[in-house]
Amino acid sequence: MSDASLATASLVTCSYSGDLDVCRLLCASVDRFVAPEIGHKLYVPAKDVPLFAEFASPRRTIATQESLLPRWFWKVPLPSPAWRARLGLPRRNVYLTPFSAPVRGWIAQQIMKLAATAQDDAEIVVHVDSDNAFIRPLRLDHLTQDGRVRLYRNPQMVEMESHRAWHAAAGRLLGLPHADFYGAEYIDQLVVWRRSVLLALIARLAEVAGRDWRVALARTPHFAEYILYGVFADRVRGLEAAGLFASDQSLCLSRWSGAFDGAADEDAFIAALRPDHVACLIQSPIAMPLAERRRIFERATARAAAQEAA
Repeated sequence: MSDASLATASLVTCSYSGDLDVCRLLCASVDRFVAPEIGHKLYVPAKDVPLFAEFASPRRTIATQESLLPRWFWKVPLPSPAWRARLGLPRRNVYLTPFSAPVRGWIAQQIMKLAATAQDDAEIVVHVDSDNAFIRPLRLDHLTQDGRVRLYRNPQMVEMESHRAWHAAAGRLLGLPHADFYGAEYIDQLVVWRRSVLLALIARLAEVAGRDWRVALARTPHFAEYILYGVFADRVRGLEAAGLFASDQSLCLSRWSGAFDGAADEDAFIAALRPDHVACLIQSPIAMPLAERRRIFERATARAAAQEAA
């Protein structure tokens, strides 16, 4: 793959009506801070397209999540998010297929991310969730180095049973000897994928399973797309052959869980901002008024500006 293929990149976001307000913050930050040659693809359920239409622009397209799934994925009709909460129903959608047990929405969304990357027209695809906000300029040189594309790779094992299960699933899907840790963790915010590597990954999934890669994943109740891609790039393709370089530094300052416990907690979060952080995440399940979320993003943006000026 020539260096010319790395001259453009795409941001990919999967969102829905429940995240409309936080997605508005994300889109505004993209338009403020992301280089214009980096496009933005926003995928939402078909019924939510009118809600998100205001975000469409020359650099941002709004497309349906249904377009990322094969026709044999059928979404089970469920009430609105508010009624789901009242009735104790799943927050995410549920899908039926003729080839698998019912598929949880979280699994379907991971399949969507792989499909979105496979059909993108850019070689570099950055997955950014709608509860992120950019706080300083994002340029192509954040994503590439000497003709190679970034891979977040942290050798520190996450001591959680879910991560062990995700590693084991990646090994099965890729036809590797069993392990519950393949040497690194790959889950992060602002995850950068190389499209040619992703295409090789889904070909490997189909080869190992002997069937459509989407069927293989629909039949896998627990996997993590970022671990799957990372293990493939690391252990099957090899980073040099894949045209990737590894970094254990996140591009995003992240609050993964738990509301802020007062001013000191918030101050410590902002103080942790590094000069290489280009975005800030406060996960959407954290209960927080939108105005508070915006205020913290603005504090992070101000600190980033001060770091740039120093």
